Amino acid sequence: MAGSKFLENLIAGSSEKIQDVRKHIELAAPFPVSVMAVGPTGSGKELIAKGIHKLSGRSGKFIAVNSAAIPAELLEAELFGYEKGAFTGADKGRKGKVEDAGSGTLFLDEIGDMPLSLQAKLLRVLETKTVQKIGSEKSIPVDFRLVCATHTDIGEMARRGEFRADLLYRIAVYTIANPPLAERVEDIEELITVLSMRLKKTEKKILPVSFEPDAIAFLQQYDWPGNIRELANFLQKCSVLYSGERLGIQKIESLMPNFHDGVSTVKDQATFWDGALQDQSPSTPFLDTKQTLLEQSRFFAADQPLNLHEFLADVEENLIVAALNETEGNVEKAAGKLGIEPDILMQKIKQFSLAEKKLLAPSDRLL
Repeated sequence: MAGSKFLENLIAGSSEKIQDVRKHIELAAPFPVSVMAVGPTGSGKELIAKGIHKLSGRSGKFIAVNSAAIPAELLEAELFGYEKGAFTGADKGRKGKVEDAGSGTLFLDEIGDMPLSLQAKLLRVLETKTVQKIGSEKSIPVDFRLVCATHTDIGEMARRGEFRADLLYRIAVYTIANPPLAERVEDIEELITVLSMRLKKTEKKILPVSFEPDAIAFLQQYDWPGNIRELANFLQKCSVLYSGERLGIQKIESLMPNFHDGVSTVKDQATFWDGALQDQSPSTPFLDTKQTLLEQSRFFAADQPLNLHEFLADVEENLIVAALNETEGNVEKAAGKLGIEPDILMQKIKQFSLAEKKLLAPSDRLL
């Protein structure tokens, strides 16, 4: 009973499909079998892994690694660790994530992006229940629960020889399918409530908006290709523009990505600000019309001047977080979306302390 309540708080929604997900988590959690969570990007597969970890009763930590976010040449060291002097720059030894997950759960997100050479090493770890650090011949016993996730058809990848079939048999003993948001739109209102609560905790300066019933119905017609991540970004965008207001269809329609009569085509979701000013064309200056000037006046309080430096810093931080979310924490791809070099983006991540925020992919908190 306690487990069911925990899962209801962790994975919001009352639809039949999400209830089925929670049921499978409860069924799989007590048994020491490897679990594969499958579902589209942004649908919340990591929450499945966290639910399994919590209900498994394991005493160790929950360790998450995004296989797609770490360069292939660094992923081996990240997973298995290394000894001092194992390679240039290895001034001291370090445990890998496999060891860190001892007595706990190791979550490998986007396992389909793991290089074949590392797949073989992971398979050996699972078969022998030991790990060897880079530069060492010593086998270290390990005990961890493995949960993997992918948004790809990993079975088809195995048939094409792009993923090891023998590893797939090991990591997909129990499969849990996470539905896209478009298949459980009845959960949107509840999800907005939960996301608003999380937004209050993570972004103290932002007061979340609420929505009129007709606006909720309008949002339920959109197909949400970015799933819950896109919904969270949309809520944050609305909350920045209309702090604390209750919004109807008129105010949210222009913020939707090319939404017309229930049919949508996706614009670039890497920014919170797409469409915020009535879809101005790229050639139109930001402050080009009297109407736009009037719209900007909402940012000025009657008795308090706008802190332009702080405001622009907030905009920059939001754009960086959105780009990282859109690319699942891949710094190089996020930098491409933002039009800056990866090393500049790394400086910005440190400047805004984004590595410490839960909005980032777990592996990027190590940056």
